[in-house]
Amino acid sequence: MKSNYKKRPAGSKGTKEPKVIGEVLIKCFQSDEPFARAYRKHKAETERNDDQLFVDIFPNTELGIDLKLQTRQPGRMPVGEYMNGVLTRDGEYLFRFVENAKKRVPVRRNPRIYSGRYINVIRRADGSLVLTFNRPTLNENFTFQDFCREAAGELLAVAGLIGERG
Repeated sequence: MKSNYKKRPAGSKGTKEPKVIGEVLIKCFQSDEPFARAYRKHKAETERNDDQLFVDIFPNTELGIDLKLQTRQPGRMPVGEYMNGVLTRDGEYLFRFVENAKKRVPVRRNPRIYSGRYINVIRRADGSLVLTFNRPTLNENFTFQDFCREAAGELLAVAGLIGERG
């Protein structure tokens, strides 16, 4: 009995033959999966052309590996969830992913303790206060003298709020 598998294109319906990689990628990126949505968003933000599909992405498939996940929550990772962490290669066929111990929250070095329309007050690490002026838009209706008067009024109000110690 002679097979007719060569007469049909690769990946045609009703067969379990491999599909052409281009068809797989197009179907993947048109789906509603989280990776596809993120890729479309990235593509829209960077305004890339279709002919530059994988310019800065280097796919690498590791076959037959052991992947160990060390996560902060027990059980399997939910589908579509992203985790911050580090992926390391421990051996020829062994990879380990360690989730970050805690989510990184940016620490403001010099917090702004007062944000006004004309001035800002910032506290340095040593506890001293720094005063900065905002840049106004000057025109015929709002001159430099107007800015100085308004900033002076705001300075007096802030001095009463913060007090002598700061």
